[in-house]
Amino acid sequence: MRVELIKRFFIEAAHRNTSSRGVGSRLHGHTFRIDIVAEGEVDSAMGWLVDFGGIKSLFQPLMAQLDHRYLNEIPGMGDGSLEAIAAWIDARFRPDLPCLKAVRVSTVGENAFLPVLLEASPEEGLPRRIRFSFEAAQQLAHLPEGHPCRRLHGHSYRVEVAASNLERVKPALREIYDVLDHRCLNDTGDLGEATSERLCEWIWNRLARSVDDLRCVVVQETETSRCIYHGH
Repeated sequence: MRVELIKRFFIEAAHRNTSSRGVGSRLHGHTFRIDIVAEGEVDSAMGWLVDFGGIKSLFQPLMAQLDHRYLNEIPGMGDGSLEAIAAWIDARFRPDLPCLKAVRVSTVGENAFLPVLLEASPEEGLPRRIRFSFEAAQQLAHLPEGHPCRRLHGHSYRVEVAASNLERVKPALREIYDVLDHRCLNDTGDLGEATSERLCEWIWNRLARSVDDLRCVVVQETETSRCIYHGH
């Protein structure tokens, strides 16, 4: 029995694609999705091709080098593109996983301003809202030594905004996107230390200049963490 298995990992990292002529050449960041793809014959005794836990254990040393890091500073990373990241992982992972078929690296965000309407979420207490994403780097220098967020890293940020008139909000959201996307947030002068909480407040205050019926702002940094702000 021949099968293909996929074990997925996420890292929060900063990079620059030095081969890009567009916004990718600027210092920014992403939530990177890394798929480790294995292929082969199932072991008749064990009932699996390879233990998912084993793949996780093998990947941990690479995770420590990649997560909450500036990828271009890693030796051998090349131009910092998605293809270069995949090749770097493949070269270091393949000797430990003979059944490795491929390493696929992508980003969680849309890499464009693509606002999406979200219906109300009663379980979260959230009304109808608009969501968009942006890609940015940051470091929280006020945190103690040893905290991973003190290092330069990045996220694919997802922002949700609720207001009574959502159509009226879209132009202001585009302006915010243009200020934040494919940037280092530490260079946004009036933002300060860009925690999720401060980003929520900053976005609320920017929107409040032209929108008088805001209801909430949500900022999601990673696949498992988000902040909701109701303006008080």
